[in-house]
Amino acid sequence: MLAPDYHFAVRRLRHHFIDAMTAHLDAVLDMPAFADPADQTRGAALRAATVGLHEVDAPDQDEDVPDLYFALQRELERDHGETVGLIRVGLSRNDLDMTVYKMHGRELLLTQARSLLGLRRSLLNRAEMHLETVIIANTHHQPGQPTTVAHYLAAVEAQVARDHERLVQALERLNRCPLGAAALAGTSHPLDRQRTASVLGFDGPVENTYDAVASADWELDLAAVASSIALGLGRFVVDLLGWASHGWYRLDDGLVQGSSIMPQKRNPVALEHARTRLSRVVGSAGLVAFSHHNIPFADLNDFGPDIQGALLVQHRQLMGALELVVACLEHGEFDEDGLKKAAALTDTTATELADVLAREAGLSFPAAHKLVAALVSKFQAEGRPLTTATPDDLVACGGPALSAETISAALDPLAFVSRRDGLGMPAKTAMATQLAAAGHRLAAAEEALQARDAAFDLATTRLRAGAAPISG
Repeated sequence: MLAPDYHFAVRRLRHHFIDAMTAHLDAVLDMPAFADPADQTRGAALRAATVGLHEVDAPDQDEDVPDLYFALQRELERDHGETVGLIRVGLSRNDLDMTVYKMHGRELLLTQARSLLGLRRSLLNRAEMHLETVIIANTHHQPGQPTTVAHYLAAVEAQVARDHERLVQALERLNRCPLGAAALAGTSHPLDRQRTASVLGFDGPVENTYDAVASADWELDLAAVASSIALGLGRFVVDLLGWASHGWYRLDDGLVQGSSIMPQKRNPVALEHARTRLSRVVGSAGLVAFSHHNIPFADLNDFGPDIQGALLVQHRQLMGALELVVACLEHGEFDEDGLKKAAALTDTTATELADVLAREAGLSFPAAHKLVAALVSKFQAEGRPLTTATPDDLVACGGPALSAETISAALDPLAFVSRRDGLGMPAKTAMATQLAAAGHRLAAAEEALQARDAAFDLATTRLRAGAAPISG
């Protein structure tokens, strides 16, 4: 029964176990009770052997060994005998396991954060290329108004940026160290929990020792952040699939698949696989949630070894989806001419004509709205595109006489976009400002992540080298 958990720990958690055991051994050797030179000498040899476990294969699971921790301990006992008992002082599998799970969890979050930053960079780069590529945006599954590809992609990037913020916040909540909490009530040994947390790269210890081993809301944080990313990106992928079905978005040959019988087909399977992976991210979040449902507030297998695989499944699905989405962005092209022609055949600039009537002809907006709605109905009945309207058409619907130039400018999709140059709007100048600001935010997020990565790497390097922790 325990074999799958053991093999999972060997593949995913072994180095975290070794680092946590090393950090705890250091805390034990810092206590006055073990200041004797003989203890220090034996402890130093044990420490070197513990760190050395990183370089050798994990031991096989003996029949009487329940988990990796005891297997590693048995490996050390072969050469160091009872000295290995130093690692057991003030240590429970409860606080050790939860520390290891958190170290693995933050590893997953950091990996996701790097991919999110790459996705944001791809979105902004692609937006820069399409500041004047008009696209018709839908509302309620109907053509709504013209905007630009840049405006659309910048909105997607803003949503992904908020998901990145959620991820960073989840990492900050997670990054508190349970080690030293022992089974739940702590220990009478004077372990320096602040020091232990520091050497393992945590921002500090979990303050309450019961909380340290009984709470697992940080796992729900991981599942929730991944679900938010997946739900948002899933909507984006569905749009790309829709545009691909009209030929307005074309993937490179390496991202499509032909038909076994229909020679003309270019199936956008990379997007389809991205969408299904994103759906599985949301589905696997249920595994995490239900493992926490109606269980006692205590140290339990439900949110311990039993749930770690579910978190990894969700992570793998998310990473696969992110990789596919970035590939489809970087190796796909919008059909600018096709989008332009499609926009010209719609009546989605009707709002601007109503605005012009209210602004320049003195009509109230409700009256202008009613007049343009009648004009739209007339053109739909006649099978004519609204962009071909003339002054006579407007007068025939009971409207005032506007010049042909005024009507044409009001109904032109690109002009529609260009007139919307306020904060957050799609006009080229406004979008350039938006993208510059988004680029600055992205650069700051990249710098912050690099600093986090460097801090974790430094902590790991110093721990394995036996260097003193960095204060502060």
